[in-house]
Amino acid sequence: MNTAFEDPLDILEEEARAMALCFGTVDGEAMASALVKRIITRMAGTNFYVPSISARQRQQDHAAIRQKFTGANVQQLAKEYGMSARHVRRIVS
Repeated sequence: MNTAFEDPLDILEEEARAMALCFGTVDGEAMASALVKRIITRMAGTNFYVPSISARQRQQDHAAIRQKFTGANVQQLAKEYGMSARHVRRIVS
């Protein structure tokens, strides 16, 4: 299914129904509708970017590297995250 032309709120509501079904919620329709209404209430008029899964993972990895960085563990972090020591230094600078 090509979601490029679908309304993002319709996509969110559809996904909320699917999640409700996965978790065995009795009234998934009402829950999905309530979720979309809450999102509209909180974010109406706001433009926001939804990153790809890989971009989101990269953001999380960079945050974890910054948190774990001690100054003496560049090589260990590079090995742990599969990147060069130079890249680790760029992330923490």
